[in-house]
Amino acid sequence: MATDRIPTGVTGLDSKMQGGFFPGSVNLITGRTGTGKSTFCSSFLYAGALKKEPGLYITTEEREQDIKGDIQAMFGWDLEKLEKQKLLKFISLKPVFPGKKLSLDDINRLIKLYVFDVSEQLDQGIKAVKARRVVIDSVSIIEMFIKDEYLSRTVLMHIVEKLKSLGVTSLFTGTVPETSEGLSGGGIIEYLVDGVIKLDFVPVAEEFKRTLTIRKMRRTDHSVMIHPFDIAKTGLKVIEIK
Repeated sequence: MATDRIPTGVTGLDSKMQGGFFPGSVNLITGRTGTGKSTFCSSFLYAGALKKEPGLYITTEEREQDIKGDIQAMFGWDLEKLEKQKLLKFISLKPVFPGKKLSLDDINRLIKLYVFDVSEQLDQGIKAVKARRVVIDSVSIIEMFIKDEYLSRTVLMHIVEKLKSLGVTSLFTGTVPETSEGLSGGGIIEYLVDGVIKLDFVPVAEEFKRTLTIRKMRRTDHSVMIHPFDIAKTGLKVIEIK
């Protein structure tokens, strides 16, 4: 395994991508609803915390306590202990959708305030625990919030560059609509990130229902195969087919 790589936290996956994510990269974990994206990201941060690599989890769609409750129910990990040790930090940062029709100037002002808030929370959250791993779950809500494609691309580029400038290794999650064959809801973020891992759930499969595919990984000689994986009490695990 390469020594300059950041392990994914998913058992059996690092060997498929030269040891893991390259340091300082921004990566997209994408798939339809219920494919395991948040679970993947939780495993990434937990694996880092066990190695004394602090992590920051920003949720843009759910409450902080709901995310932590889901993780604890699924894996039984002692998140409170890791938070007290400043190895994990959770922040809920949901955009405020206006309840009435606003002018274009008001909408642009609202977007600028949200982007500023994201940047500030990233700065403060990373500094609070000296984070080396960051998760933003998800960018799809940001794409929905910002309807204009050019503005959405600009904002996402800003967030990607911000993370790179802070020197952290990051994961975004993105939700693929049920009727889409793309890699994200807006079709933008996959072109801006360094890596893309797509998760799928096939309920009709007899043996393996969950699969992952490394669709893109810069600076990496990675597998292009479809790999089945399982969500167990110990975390995510790629299943080797013999």
